Amino acid sequence: MPQRLRSAVSAYLEKNLSLAAWLCALGAIVLWAAFASMVGQARDVPPWLLTGISLCIGSLVSLPRMRAWRVPVRTWAFGAGCLFVYHVCLIGAFRLAPVAEANLINYLWPLLMVMLSGFVGRRATSAAAAIATPRLRAWLGCGIAFAGCALAIQPSGGSAAFTMTQLAGYACAAVAALTWAIYSLGSRWLPPYSSWAVGGFCLGAGLLALAGHFAFEARYVPTGANWIAMAAIGLGPLGYAFVLWDRAMRAGDAAKIGTVAYATPVLSMLGLALTLRDTHTNWPLIFTASALIVLGVLVGTLEPRRREQAS
Repeated sequence: MPQRLRSAVSAYLEKNLSLAAWLCALGAIVLWAAFASMVGQARDVPPWLLTGISLCIGSLVSLPRMRAWRVPVRTWAFGAGCLFVYHVCLIGAFRLAPVAEANLINYLWPLLMVMLSGFVGRRATSAAAAIATPRLRAWLGCGIAFAGCALAIQPSGGSAAFTMTQLAGYACAAVAALTWAIYSLGSRWLPPYSSWAVGGFCLGAGLLALAGHFAFEARYVPTGANWIAMAAIGLGPLGYAFVLWDRAMRAGDAAKIGTVAYATPVLSMLGLALTLRDTHTNWPLIFTASALIVLGVLVGTLEPRRREQAS
């Protein structure tokens, strides 16, 4: 009887811990899905200034747990550096390229995360094994997802080629996707740290972005509407979302948690369609591309069920 009780308690805790991880991931995904639309509401603010102020506001979320910000220098540099590069590249992509198309390229990160997880996952025995096991599905998924991106970013309006500005924006979005995939897996090889340490990462990244603003951008005084938009971005997508995602990655399986992100491109595109009011964007094409990207991520990451061997 005691053994059965222990087994029942263990199963209950495992189930509820897993549920908590999924709920945290879902909360982060919903907040991030609104990020592109929120940035559109502050389109007049220079990119580095927008990034810096929003990240500094985001750090306030974990201010009551400031003691958790004490982490090794290597951990802080990794976290702050990744958040800085990701948001500067993403917001820059939104300014240089069409928002909807750049946003789709950014959402290749779930596929990149799951592909990279084989190298840093707890169960990976070797790089060769990490590559060989999901190789066919991963490459097939990549092909489908990249076809979706190619469909989304094809020149429109009779133009035969991309402008250099658009290409720079798409490149920024691709770098952002890769950076976020690496950041999401960072806790797997870094010394343990509290989820609230993300506040310190945000503050460091925000100060770096503000330094970039004063060095490279013209001075700008935000309006009241700008401050409201930046506060919403900071507290939501750049604040609580980071803490929720970090907790999800710690409590759950990286590859499985990555599946939650499949809905993010579609949710984000819905938000943009409702708020962007861009008559030049081919929304049917964008949603078709979104479907291809989601399909590609599904094909590349979902594992077929294996029959349990009879013991």
